[in-house]
Amino acid sequence: MRIERSGVVMVGVCAVQTGVCTAKEPGPITAVWTAPARNQIDVCQACLNKMVGDGVWKEEVAHEQNQS
Repeated sequence: MRIERSGVVMVGVCAVQTGVCTAKEPGPITAVWTAPARNQIDVCQACLNKMVGDGVWKEEVAHEQNQS
């Protein structure tokens, strides 16, 4: 699945909860959006790193366009 990071850190419960989860109870999480549907998934940094590292999620990189 393709995702985009929000860059926002907040307190909440991780929706993914892998074996390395650090927010099974309220803790620091971030929102990521699925692409292109833009569904929000709240995830802790440890689970985000695991999902990307395992190849389950692929990060979309925003591209800036220069207008001349």
